[in-house]
Amino acid sequence: MNILVVDDEDFLRDELIFSLEKLIPDAEYSEAADYSSAVKLINENHFDIAFLDINIPGKNGLSVAEIIKKKSYDTDIVFVTAYGEYAVDAFKLFASGYILKPVNDAELKSVLDHILSSPEAAGEKKLEVRCFGNFELLSKGKPIKFKRSLSKEIMAYLICQRGTSVNRNEICAMIFPDEVSTEQAIPRFKIAFHDLEKDMSEAGINDVIIHNKNAYSVDTKLISCDYYDYLTGKPGSENSYHGEFLNQYSWGEEYIYELEEY
Repeated sequence: MNILVVDDEDFLRDELIFSLEKLIPDAEYSEAADYSSAVKLINENHFDIAFLDINIPGKNGLSVAEIIKKKSYDTDIVFVTAYGEYAVDAFKLFASGYILKPVNDAELKSVLDHILSSPEAAGEKKLEVRCFGNFELLSKGKPIKFKRSLSKEIMAYLICQRGTSVNRNEICAMIFPDEVSTEQAIPRFKIAFHDLEKDMSEAGINDVIIHNKNAYSVDTKLISCDYYDYLTGKPGSENSYHGEFLNQYSWGEEYIYELEEY
């Protein structure tokens, strides 16, 4: 297991690593004191867990978390900070934990127990997603049925965000034609999203979609997805992309440009 610790205070960084080593002695630890050093490590390594201070030199820890999620959607992120007001922003990025300084061993152990004992840590995937070609979702090998095609399209867009939260205006701007005003789009979105949650629940999948006020995302650790596998270089996925992506949706073309670079 590879663990990243980012904090600009040497003493606190060393103290956190010391506490972590008592709980996970076999892990490999990397550390950084600022944004640039953290990004360099992220680009060179895959980390299973990242402990991030929010106030660091350069851009803040939230920006580091965004980079991690784009590169490695399955990395667990734990924010360690003295500032509780960042909690909402942190969890919009789908943080696995949030610890206020000074860190105590009991709270650290609780966060690690949650991460390491979760179904996703055991490799259990609840939802199979196919993005190459037509967009399809399957549960236990059977296609999930949607009451509304718009509900399925919303899910496709959330899948493409790879765990990063987006608000309803962002979603509507992407999936509705230009001639549909925001005033028209928002009510249609709310109805379709409500039906999406219902469709997923009827399929026995209740915790893949994350919705907190006006923040929408998916729990990527519960998802097996050809798109994710291709971007992360999972063995056997290198020949899975053949130029087709979310064929039903015109907005999917912008993701093709990204895929062509791999």
